[in-house]
Amino acid sequence: MSVLIDASAKSLLQAVPYFRALDEDVLEAVAQVVVERRYAAGELIFLEGEPSAGLHLVVQGLCKVYRLSLGGREQVLATLGPGDSCNEVPVVDGDPNPASLVAVEDSTLWIISNETLAHLRQQYPILNEIIIVSLAVRCRQLVQRVYDLSFLPVTGRLAAFLLKQADERDELSRRRWTQDEIAAHLGTVREMVSRAFRELQEAELIAIERHRIEVLDREGLEELT
Repeated sequence: MSVLIDASAKSLLQAVPYFRALDEDVLEAVAQVVVERRYAAGELIFLEGEPSAGLHLVVQGLCKVYRLSLGGREQVLATLGPGDSCNEVPVVDGDPNPASLVAVEDSTLWIISNETLAHLRQQYPILNEIIIVSLAVRCRQLVQRVYDLSFLPVTGRLAAFLLKQADERDELSRRRWTQDEIAAHLGTVREMVSRAFRELQEAELIAIERHRIEVLDREGLEELT
């Protein structure tokens, strides 16, 4: 399902970090061209290698950016929640999608097509600055991911994952994060994740109950990353 967002959505646009610095005139212009689409949990939003549909912004829900190996093994590159953006690279270079995007939960996204965004970037140069900053942030994240995959053992990668994903109460839901899903984030297999969880439990850095994972010692986890 897709609909155009009308001008009354300017207040909602201001709540998205991507548009927070825009003035009223630019917000008005963006509000008139943004397309809203809703996706059910598990629904594919776009596929690696296909032509880019444009800039994607998550408004509600949770999505993941991933790539598949030739053997079908999944590597999750990022998880996106409300306010996060995706697919700036093909917006800039015009090439196909570098990765795939799927809805993890029922999600609402706002999309600005490549052509529309190119026109807006010419009319409102501040959008170019926003895209540059977003790409710089994404570059830093990818550099950190390369470091983690290259130099940290699975236990260290799991520690970093838990520190990043734990909520303010230092808990993760085991209903949301299965060991298969965590393995896809860490670039490994479920058996290695299970072993890493045991090591962290035995070191009393985390506790695992039926439906939650609790961080007991943040400093101890940080020493492993």
